This record gives sequence, C-alpha cells and structure tokens, in this order.
Amino acid sequence: MRMPTFNILEPGSKKKALLTLDKYRNKLKVVAGGTEVVVMMKLGLSAPSYLMSLNKIKGLKGIEKRKNEVIIKSSTTIKEILQSPLMNEKFKGITQAAQLLAAPPIQNRATIGGNILQNTRCLYYNQSELFRNGLKPCFKAGGNICHAARGGKRCFSVYQGDMAPSLISLGSKVKLEKNNSSRTILLSDFFTGKGENPFLIEDNELLTEFIIPLPDAKYGSSYEKLRIRKGLEYPLVSTAVFLSEDKDGNLDNARIVIGAAASAPKIIENASSCLKSRNPSAEDMDEVANLADNLSEMINNLSVPATYRRKMVKVVTKRSLKNAFQDLKRGY
Repeated sequence: MRMPTFNILEPGSKKKALLTLDKYRNKLKVVAGGTEVVVMMKLGLSAPSYLMSLNKIKGLKGIEKRKNEVIIKSSTTIKEILQSPLMNEKFKGITQAAQLLAAPPIQNRATIGGNILQNTRCLYYNQSELFRNGLKPCFKAGGNICHAARGGKRCFSVYQGDMAPSLISLGSKVKLEKNNSSRTILLSDFFTGKGENPFLIEDNELLTEFIIPLPDAKYGSSYEKLRIRKGLEYPLVSTAVFLSEDKDGNLDNARIVIGAAASAPKIIENASSCLKSRNPSAEDMDEVANLADNLSEMINNLSVPATYRRKMVKVVTKRSLKNAFQDLKRGY
C-alpha cells in the first residue's frame, strides 16, 4: 500500500498552526504521532493535499498541575503520560488506559490528542481499497447502506479510543482553538454519537488541551479493556470508573463510562444511585453491569461476535468497578 501524494507543513508555533489550519481547512490533516493518519492514507481512506505536523510546536507538549486541575497538552505522547509521576499518583484510570493502549513502539509516538481524535472503525470499512471495491459504499463511505447491520438506517461504526472513557469518567474538558478564538467544553460533549462524523470539531479548529479537575474529596479510578492480544489491539469493550467519597466516608459519586460499545463513549447515568454504600454488594455491581449492557450497541462490526462482546461488557464493568474501589481505599 502506497501513500498518496501530499505536501508537508511544519509550523513552529501554535499561532502559525492556527493560521495554516484556517487557510487550508478541509484540504489539510493534522498529524502528530501519525499512528492513525498514515494508516488511513495507506488504506485509501484519506487523501489530504496537506499534512500539518505539530512536532515542532513546544507549546502543545507537556503535563502541568495548576491549582485545582491538571493540564495535558494535546501533543503529549502516551509514553510521557506513563512516565509522569503526577499522572501515576493522581489518575490511576488514565495511566491504566495508557498502559493498555497498543504496545510500546506505538506508545512512544502516539499522542493523547491523536488517540482522542481516532476515527470510528468498522470491519467493513477499515479494509484495503480492493476489499471495499467489492462492496457498495456504506454510510461512512458516503453511501446509504450498512453492511454490518443489514437494513440499518445509520452508521454503526465503533469508537475504539482507549483514553476517552477514562478522561470522561474524571469529568475532563477539552480546549479547542482557532484563529482569534477558543472554546472549552466537556469531553463527553465533544462526541456526536454519529459513526460517520464522530466529533464536534470545525475544520479550522485545533484540539490543544485536556483539562482534568482535581477532586477535593477521596477518590479512585480504574480502566479495563477486552482485547484479543496484549499488544497492538483496539478495545473490543472497555470500562472506565471514577468513584469519590464524601467527608463521612460514604460513596457520593460514581461516573462509569463504557467504551468500544457504540459510536461514542457512553456514560451510565444511574451508576451513583446503584452504588449507595462504601462496600457495594455483588447485586449492586450486577445492577451497574446490566445498565452498561443496556447502553451497548453490539452488532457484528468488529473482529469478534457481538454476542460475545455483549457478555463481556458485564465482566469488564464489574472488574473495573472492583479495581476502582481498591484505588479508592488507597486514598488521596
């Protein structure tokens, strides 16, 4: 598979990058680690006229603690997150997601921004051009059919990023900048839930920061995923959990996010009311696992059967819950 012809742009500052993005808009793809963009281009799924590299912009790299929050710049690599004492101390769920993301050669190059902006995937779409030419164009390819769900009226491609569920479970925000303006929104609101166009980002906007609030009470977090092998595998199902206590030691907040089960991460809205006690029973955890199951849109669009993935939603959710309670007991 050969790369299509393109021009490379390498701005040296964020200001120049925003001006470049504004100038070329939909003719341009932003590239940092390149672990997804290059593959998409080789498969013929993307053919931008320009690639804009962020590698020379120092202002888009690094992790810093402010008064009540931690900032991760969008070009920070997964390896840098894994090696950060601050992240390992404060956000177990995020470092677990980073550890389970692909394998060390990918972690060395891939950035957190690139992982969040990873496009939705489907067994019938993420294939070679030769394979796709044997099928009618699906919704994601600009057509009007779904090969995974016959008769389906929309795209069922799956969002399989590892970092988003953990960041969402912690109530993180994302900063988007363009020439002369910026906006900050909850990361959960950044996802459209639509397989064909999964992100609320304009073609002249650049994702620049993730803002993670520091809880003012005792808390714990965890991330678990199902994958076929221990390296280079996208999640087939994943669950991120955040738990916090009030001053009396009672559980007052449980944010649980299911990943790789639909076109966007899904928040279990009633999780807090199910987990009422400091040491929830097996029945409480079963109730949460059933809520996770109900949110899942499992069809045969990934490499293992939907029936198996649906069963594993409950397993992964309960496992992540138990690990988050263990982390909560460590105390912050």
